[in-house]
Amino acid sequence: MLPRIGILALHPIQYYVPLYQRLASRGVMDLDVLYLSDLGHRPEVDSEFGVPIAWNIDLLSGYTHNFISNIASPGTKLGRLQKLRHWISSHDAVITQGYDNAWMLLTIAICRSRGIPYILRCASHAEGRSGGIRRSLRNAVVRTVVSGSAACLTVGQLNEQFCQRYGARNITFAPNSVDDERFARAPECGRREVLARWGLPDSRKVVIFCGKLCRRKRPLDLAAAIRLLPCEVTVLFVGDGPLADQVRASLAPGQGAVTGFINQEEIPSYYHAADVLVLPSEAETWGLVVNEAMAAGALPVVSDQVGAAPDLVCGLGEIYACGDVPALAGALSRALARVADPRTRDMVRQHAAHHSLDRTVAGFEKAVLTVTKIPGNNSPLDVFPHAGQSRRGREPEEI
Repeated sequence: MLPRIGILALHPIQYYVPLYQRLASRGVMDLDVLYLSDLGHRPEVDSEFGVPIAWNIDLLSGYTHNFISNIASPGTKLGRLQKLRHWISSHDAVITQGYDNAWMLLTIAICRSRGIPYILRCASHAEGRSGGIRRSLRNAVVRTVVSGSAACLTVGQLNEQFCQRYGARNITFAPNSVDDERFARAPECGRREVLARWGLPDSRKVVIFCGKLCRRKRPLDLAAAIRLLPCEVTVLFVGDGPLADQVRASLAPGQGAVTGFINQEEIPSYYHAADVLVLPSEAETWGLVVNEAMAAGALPVVSDQVGAAPDLVCGLGEIYACGDVPALAGALSRALARVADPRTRDMVRQHAAHHSLDRTVAGFEKAVLTVTKIPGNNSPLDVFPHAGQSRRGREPEEI
């Protein structure tokens, strides 16, 4: 008998759906995903991109799922609550993708009241940004949520420290990952074609920024750092947002382009066209664009406020103090020198494999079978010798 596992998620996300599809196909658990909204599946204007967003890859096939709006009469919160209770009770364990949503907290409370184990997965760090009474209240809620979980699935080192700090009883490594096979696959549109689309030459190293052009992501820091480099490069700002016009105005003619929003089917070709990815954010819980770019072989340069830095970048790419433009220029110069070695691209891909989708699946399966104590038909994936174990004390490989 397979353990019946429910996953409560905010909405269909291009990062998580490949995980659900892989878990469903493995046959280790009977998986059922419940979404709180259909954002991402239907077009909706993103406040920071400023354009309607609906991902153009399949987000709903290959696994059992439902939307909470479909399991009760529209607009009836009581009806949804009753259906949520029934959904929770029909599973041997529930996985919540976060805890900072009222429905997530309600699900955790119902699980606790009914003795149904819940597994927590989030990307939180040990230190929050709030202070005073808000911090005290947050800490009390978080400690209750984390310590009461049957298991915590940690996505990286900072998240593991968070789970340890708040009293997690069972910690299993299930790294933040993307559909690495899709991003590693050679795209139909090659580097020369991508650059020609924006009237740019194929004779220089290519630096890419991928994300929302908003203040939190600090794209203007990269634009300023490019001007300090001793060599000419091509820079692609792949994204849209309120700073798009300022970024575009900061570029010299022929130096680069602001592409606007690029959807999922086309984005791998931009990563493959790039030599270096830069993520200068001032607040980035993880930064899954780092995973995507590294799967394609682009060397990462990130600020020290990017959550993925200790796991994916340290010892391989460059980490600099957020907001320090000269430091960013120096880090970028070193990265550009390193990518001159043709072996670097393969080394980046090998390093990224520590956060592969298969390794995430292994962590989920291990936690589920440990919590439910119901043996599945298959064993959990044994992708790496330490899959699903704490990463404390392990150092990233260096080029």
